[in-house]
Amino acid sequence: METTQINGNMKMLPSAVDAEESVLGIVLLNGTSMYEKVLPWIKNEKVFYGEDHQNIWKSCMVLYKHHQKIDTITVMNKLKEMKKEDSASGYYLSGLTNDIATISNVVTHAKIVYEKYVQRATALSAYSLFDVAHDQYYDIQSQLLEHERLIDELKSIQPSKKQTIDSVMDDTIQTIETSNNIIQFGYAPLDSSSRGMTRKEITILGGRPGHGKTTLMINVISSLVKQGRKVMVFSREMSKEELMKKLIILESKDLEYSILRDHKISKDEQQQLNEAILEIRTKYQDLIIYDNIRNLSDTIREITRHKPDVIFDDYVQLIQVDMNGNNDRRFQIETIMMEYKWVIKKINASAFLLSQLNREIERRIDPEPKMSDYAESGVIEQVAETAMFVFYGYNFNHEEYGQFESKIIVAKSRYGQIGQFIVGFNGNRCKFYVSPLDVENRKEN
Repeated sequence: METTQINGNMKMLPSAVDAEESVLGIVLLNGTSMYEKVLPWIKNEKVFYGEDHQNIWKSCMVLYKHHQKIDTITVMNKLKEMKKEDSASGYYLSGLTNDIATISNVVTHAKIVYEKYVQRATALSAYSLFDVAHDQYYDIQSQLLEHERLIDELKSIQPSKKQTIDSVMDDTIQTIETSNNIIQFGYAPLDSSSRGMTRKEITILGGRPGHGKTTLMINVISSLVKQGRKVMVFSREMSKEELMKKLIILESKDLEYSILRDHKISKDEQQQLNEAILEIRTKYQDLIIYDNIRNLSDTIREITRHKPDVIFDDYVQLIQVDMNGNNDRRFQIETIMMEYKWVIKKINASAFLLSQLNREIERRIDPEPKMSDYAESGVIEQVAETAMFVFYGYNFNHEEYGQFESKIIVAKSRYGQIGQFIVGFNGNRCKFYVSPLDVENRKEN
């Protein structure tokens, strides 16, 4: 039996050899039908404890894949082809089919086999975690994520995620009656197009530097916090202090960002500043901001720990990903998007991810962004529920575009409509308005 040493003591790893023999014997006697019945629990040979049982199951997998009959003779022949016959003789295979439990118990026994496998994997992971924790040169984050996954699986012991139609229907009815799977942006142009953010889905916002991506993000954050949502922000480009300054300006009556940047604050402005700070201290308790997390594994860990309603990430191209030496940015972005998709499904949240655009946009005659302008646009287009852009044309042409207007372009909306919206924008006020007219009214008042 396999053992491992913990704190100087030899510990036997969990196993259920009798249950393994029962499952293998029933499959050998009954073939494909029983193989398919236990497959949700035993998806590969590593689930079995001993090498003999692993080799037998691997041969069953090969036979099943090639639509061949599964029985004692075909398995023995396949073991010979795999040069594994010494580890599982014909006599041993025949013995597996003797004195087996009833067929009705096969799923129960398969579940026991799987439980012991997860227990073994968790124990070995914990031991490895203990070992690498004392190595100051080892990146422990990937080991922590794997251990967390095993712990979750050990708690649930539910490899098959199949749900009954009744439970799925109950969840569906609840979302219809309460609309609790929709989170409104709180900004009319966005809500009118996409109907809001859907939990377990990703919204992407793209734009070139200086076009107001972060400012639009802050406007949406403000709305969500005031809706009572728990919000988490990963600010990878801007410090948390500068992000907070923009939020202060947004919450103030008529302070401007340049005033805080230049440290030129009058007495009246100081009063406004104090009021805005108090407003944020009072109403933004459910806002969590990180500006010191660089890699993907730490990001996922913090999201899982706090379980927010909405996660904002500014911006995804700055996330570091450990790809074991693979520096292809396309695969890294794909990993980022899929990991985000996985974690928001796990905690029932929405993600609002900011993305930089390719520089090619600045060389075109038509500077308005398109889906192909997203860096690694293929995976972004595939995964995102909503893909939009913010375009501040005044940066390109002062005569053609107004200083206080911007354009929000919804290029993809899985559950809504695509379209363009001319909106008001005052970068110095860190504010997006419903229309450019609102900016003029604000200036006059």
